[in-house]
Formats: sequence, structure tokens, C-alpha cells
Amino acid sequence: MLAALLAGCGGESASPRYEAEIQRTSYGIPHIRARDEAGLGYGVAYAYAQDNPCPLAEHFITVRGERSRHFGPDQRAGDETLDNAGSDFFYRFYNDEATLQRAWRAQSPEAQALLRGFAAGFNRYLGDSGPDKLPQACRGAAWLPQVNELDMMRLVRYYGSISGVDFFKSLVVEAQPPSVAKATQQTAQRRSGPGPRMPGFEMLGALHRTGSNAVALGRDATDNRRGLLLGNPHLPWSGPLRLHQLHVTIPGKIDAMGATFAGLPLVAIGFTRQFAWSHTVSDAAKSSIYRLQLDPSDPTRYVVDGQSKPMEKRTISIAVREQDGRLVTRTHDFYRTEFGIVLAQSTSLPWTGAEAYAFREANDANDRIVQQWYEMNRADSLQALRAAVLRVVGNPWNNTVAVDAQGDTLFMGVLPIPNLTAEQVTQCQVPGFESLSLAGTLMLKGDTAACQWNVNPAAPQAGIFPGEDLPVLSRADYVQNSNDSAWLSNPAAPLTGFSPVVNREGAPLSMRTRIGISQLHTRLSGSDGLPGKTMSADQLQALVLSNRAHLADLVMDDLLSLCPGGAHASISNAVDLLEACAGLKEWNRKADLDAGVGYGYFEEWARSLDEIAEPWRIPFDPADPVHTPRGLKVDDPAVADALRGAMTKAVATVGAQGWKRGMTWGQVQVATRGGSRIPIHGGDERLGIYNVIDSYPAVGKREVLGGTSYLQVVGFDASGPVARAALSYSLSTDPASPHFSDQTELFSRKQWVTLPFSETQIRADARSGVLKISE
Repeated sequence: MLAALLAGCGGESASPRYEAEIQRTSYGIPHIRARDEAGLGYGVAYAYAQDNPCPLAEHFITVRGERSRHFGPDQRAGDETLDNAGSDFFYRFYNDEATLQRAWRAQSPEAQALLRGFAAGFNRYLGDSGPDKLPQACRGAAWLPQVNELDMMRLVRYYGSISGVDFFKSLVVEAQPPSVAKATQQTAQRRSGPGPRMPGFEMLGALHRTGSNAVALGRDATDNRRGLLLGNPHLPWSGPLRLHQLHVTIPGKIDAMGATFAGLPLVAIGFTRQFAWSHTVSDAAKSSIYRLQLDPSDPTRYVVDGQSKPMEKRTISIAVREQDGRLVTRTHDFYRTEFGIVLAQSTSLPWTGAEAYAFREANDANDRIVQQWYEMNRADSLQALRAAVLRVVGNPWNNTVAVDAQGDTLFMGVLPIPNLTAEQVTQCQVPGFESLSLAGTLMLKGDTAACQWNVNPAAPQAGIFPGEDLPVLSRADYVQNSNDSAWLSNPAAPLTGFSPVVNREGAPLSMRTRIGISQLHTRLSGSDGLPGKTMSADQLQALVLSNRAHLADLVMDDLLSLCPGGAHASISNAVDLLEACAGLKEWNRKADLDAGVGYGYFEEWARSLDEIAEPWRIPFDPADPVHTPRGLKVDDPAVADALRGAMTKAVATVGAQGWKRGMTWGQVQVATRGGSRIPIHGGDERLGIYNVIDSYPAVGKREVLGGTSYLQVVGFDASGPVARAALSYSLSTDPASPHFSDQTELFSRKQWVTLPFSETQIRADARSGVLKISE
């Protein structure tokens, strides 16, 4: 570390290639300052590596396709759906040399400088620390990589794949043609009707579950007539999607603060002096699967408009370390078509002699990811931000919600989306595969070129919509999104007229969207009994952490009417319902730390709701989407019996997990940090809880898996941005770091960090000297 502190002093050249300054404020938040893009990437990487060197080093090994070389073929990374060998085969195929070189050449000079600088800064930190001074997770490891610009492209392409092929990569590896004999037998069994429904298919890639809330309040909705923004991404609490807080500055060009992913040397979600922004995962289609008609004579040939065409076969080799330490070579075959990569799943998407399936995603050719955030970070106004997003269309899977100091709001559903018309969707979509839409994917017919994506010369890449053809909304009151369609970004101004791959008009809203809109309307209409019809930063913070279960408000009275003594009670199972009813009656309908076992009963009961046919007393009405569906059809004997059965089942399930009456949610749902269990509030998004927290049963507890990650509420005053934030899992993954659990404790107490942005604020809050690094 002394070498880093002294870098830039005697012995250095007059103009080093990379030069940066790092200063840390409360909770370890780094402020990185550089003279150019190369230095900024260098400093961001060094600061990130100070906090999280081991996870990033291992992820570089993953996206290189070298896990089997170092860790053997059979293990798997914590966030991977494939074992090491399968993961290596996939990444070597997806990131072949030609693809990486194309992606690198497509980067602007500024983006190349940022990525080269990041690689150099990461290598510099590993060199300064030495393997024996790294955190325990990788201390002394022989596999620690030296990375270069192609490793950076592998990392960027991984982020682009999150809502695309990453979800299906196990199916890509599984895809192998049937034997010729088997293919001949299966040719006569060609399916002519709808494909099978795929129960549980949506759980593929569950460890990468992503979501988000964002609200931008304009001058007509805030107490000081300036803009106010809430950003609330829901991401995994471990693995490569962990966000890292930072402040980046190139004087005269960039000055932005917020949070970002490892390897993206810019602010992904945050604010500048002029505006603030956040992102929400879009529910627009980002990919399509094509059902191919195969040539009866050869299962590796497919038929398009009557013409037989060969699949492209690629054989991939990887190095595998055997148990005795020897390195051996293994190979695996992959197949491509003009419709994309061939994938298969034996039970749902089988490759037979009659048909196969090909996957195409918009982000495979999106080489603009770094450029998109570079232009957002350097934008000098909300109008410049809007222009950059519309022109580049490089944000891989997100909507953008933003607001400026003058109180103008902006929603943009602008991302790479397959250019398919409504007529194409009607004519080409294969029925029976509706669950694929949960992965932002359509199933289309692959026996005709008429179902291919359209090419518009105005778009930045072939096959996607131009930014100008995608949903955008500006308002003086508010815009919001919680991963539902762009349709109701503000119910007073519905966005309509788009292709269904872009915008699902008239579709039911999630409970999370409904509670967000309802709480905004309650406050802005003044119907909550409080003075005025505007919202403050404190009230916006209270909204995101209220932990109210909106579903309970919609159904609880009906549910309790099924209890003994209720209007729809049943004598036959009154005893079985006593425990469920007692817990539900005591519960305050929130997922706060003091919530009782009734929350657990309700959460488990809600899991069964989708399995009950037509349970709603008032069904969904597209003319009233915020308030429907609601109520339970308890006067229908069949529905009532199913609801009672779900209640008694919930009691048994919760009891088997060790949660008994008298215990609180804070004792059950925890984040384990070393030997401590930190209680975590928040809960299941299906209940309409805005503060989403996903947790899984462990021994005597529920361990947090993901959900609310980086929280920010950003407003403006005459001096500039006024920002509060919380990083729920804290800045560092190193148990020895003072920032391993400090913000997790804050989040548990619903406390926030005031972010220092100006030079005066940074100096006043500094917790370290200025670290100067260069080479």
C-alpha cells in the first residue's frame, strides 16, 4: 500500500498513463477523481478492489471460461446454474475471440480508455497487496488473474446477458441433436398443436432475480417545487450483481455519484448537480425463442420457407483439472442458426427429429453498454440525458426514471427491444409458452423468415426499435415504475399505441406497482389527512420502507370471514383454522421487524392464491387497473374451501420452518455477518410489499438472498443535490473490513447515510487522506 501512496512522486514520468485520487468518506464511500477516462477507470477499479477483490477476481475466471482449470469441473459458483464445466463451455462459446474483438472495436475511444484503465487499476491493486495480503476468501490463491481489455468485454457482455441468454444458458449447454435413428422415429411424431405449458420454467435463473422501484416527483408534487427521486433496485446480495457505491469526477466533464456494478467504471444509478436517475428492470421483450421445423433427413438442418439449411456447428474446448491435478481437454458442441443459438430442455423444449429451438437476444449485438452510461454521466441536463438514451439505446434491460433540479420528470422505456410489429406477434407467436414472458421472451414460429425481427436504419443495431419509437413520458407531477409495463408510468397519461413486445397495455399490474401508485395518490391528493398535497424527502423514504402488505388490505377482511365465528365460517375445519386465524388477526399487515407469525402465515397462504381458480370477488378491470382485482369470492363454496385449505397448509409449512407464535419477523429473517444475525425487514413482492426482500429457509431462520440493495432519495436545493442513501448489504465483502456490515445495521434500523457531494462536503466528512495512484 505504501507504493500506492507514494505513486506520482519522484521517479514517475511527467505524464503517467493512469493517474487517480481516491478519498473515502463515512461508511467507506470512495470519491474518485481523475484527469481523464483512463485514470477514472484506473481509480474506480482500485477502489472497488480495496473492498471486494476476491469476488471480482473469481468472476473474471468465470467469464473467461476457466473455472474447471482452477477449481475442477464439478463445483459451481454460488450464483451459477451450471457446474464449472458447463459454465466454461458456455462462456467460451458465447464470448469467442471474434465476438470479443468485434465488441472491443465497437467501443468509443473514451469507453476503451475507461475499460483499459479499469483492468490496469485492478491489476495494480492485486500487485500492491500481493496474494498473501488479500482477504481470506482468495488469500494466497494461485488462480488470481491479470486482466486485460478482452476480460473487460467479457464482463460487460455478461451484464448485457442478465435478462437474456444468462437466464437460458443451461439450456444452451444441454442442446444436442438426437441420434439419427431416434430422429427418424420422432419425425412422424411432429407436434402440430400448441407447445406444452412449462410449470416451473420461470424459476430458471432464480438466483439472478432482479427488480426495482423508482419514482420521480416533479415540481407540482414536491414541497420545495424542485425534483425528488427515489431509486430502489432489487438485486442479489451476493455475486457479481452486488452494487458498489462511488463518486466519480473528471473536472469539467463528469461529476456523478451513486452506485454501479463491478467493472462498470461509471455511475449506473445516481445523480449529478443537475439531475438524478434510477433504473427499473423492463418487462418489455428482450429476446425471442424460435421453434424450428427440422429437415426429416437430418436433425441439424432446419427448414425456412421450404428451404433446408444447415446449422452452424461450433466445437468448444476447455481445460479441466482432474482430482489428481492433471489438466485434460474436454470438448462440447454448440449449434447456431439464422434465428440464434440452439437451446433445449428435455421436458419442455426437446430437440427431436421434428423440431428444435433457437434463441436470439437483442443484447448479443449491443456493444453500447459502457457508452450509454458514459454519456449519461457526462450529460449536463435532463434534456441531454434524454437525448443520449434515445440515441444510444444501450441500457441492456432497464427503463430509466429521472428528474432534474427544476422539477421536470422523465420516464424512458428505451432499451434494445426486438423490432416486431403487433401483426407479427399475432401471426408468429406460438401458444402454450406464456411462462416464457416472465423472462422477457416470446416463442415464435421459426419456419418462415416473416417472423424475423425487422430492420430499421434509424436504430443503432439491426433488428431493434429506434429510441424515438419507444415509450417516453415527461410530467410535472410524477412518473414511476415497478417493473410493470410502461403503460401506466402515470395513470393520468397512459402510454399507448406500441407493439406488444414493447408495452403491454391493459395488463394486470403487480401488487408492488399498485401500492406504489396508491400511496402516491393518497399523499398527493391529501386524502391521508396530512397537510398539503405534496411530498417531502422524508415521506418518500417512508413510502419505500413502510413494509405495508397491500394484498392484505385487499383480502384480509374476506379471509378472516372464513374463520370460526366469521360470516363464512365452516364447522368442518374450524379447529384446523384456529391457529391461522389467531395469527392473522394479531398481525399488523406489515413486514416490519416486529411482525408476528401472522405475516408468515399470510405469505405462505399467498403462494397458493394463483392455484385457486377465479378467487377474486372483483376481477381485473383494465379500466380500473390500480384497484382491481380485489376481494375474495368467499361466498363461492369451492373457492372458500380452497382458501381455508391454503390457510391450514400455511400454518403447517411455517411451523415446519421453526417459526412459532411469539417470535417476530426480525428474529426469523436475517442477514448473517460473521457470528451475528442482523434482523432484516421487508418481504415478498407478491404481497405488494414495496421493500422487496427475498429470503430462503435455513436452520432456524430465513437467510436473505436478495432484494432491496441500493436505496437513494435525491432532492435539490439552491446549492445542488441533497442525497440520502443506504447500501443494504454494506460496501465490502471482506469480514475484516469495517464496512462489512455497517450499512446493513443501518438498513435494519431504517436509517440512511447523507451523501457528501461537493468538495466542501467531502472535506468535512473525510475519513481518510487522499490516496494518489499512478503508473
